[in-house]
Amino acid sequence: MVLKALISLLLFITLGGCSNTPEEQQFYHRIDEAYDFEVTHCDSFAMARGKGVGEFALRDAKMQAMSYGEEIGGTHIVWLQVDEGAEGEETKVVAVIYKCLR
Repeated sequence: MVLKALISLLLFITLGGCSNTPEEQQFYHRIDEAYDFEVTHCDSFAMARGKGVGEFALRDAKMQAMSYGEEIGGTHIVWLQVDEGAEGEETKVVAVIYKCLR
């Protein structure tokens, strides 16, 4: 009984320490990143913008734009502009959202 409780406690502590840092996390998106030549047969219907600050500014800015694209039903996103700010400054992205028949 005591052994079982001890093993459970050790498993809890060991597994509790296993967490991904933000740069290791993989996110699934319903929208695909593409180049403009890949979406020539698709309809462009919106612009998306994103902003980020800090260590993961570019990732956060792109996630913001991709999330918006997903919300409005886009299937592909093409990055038009990526302005990476200097340390501590805001990073901005601009993209076109496309709807393609899959």
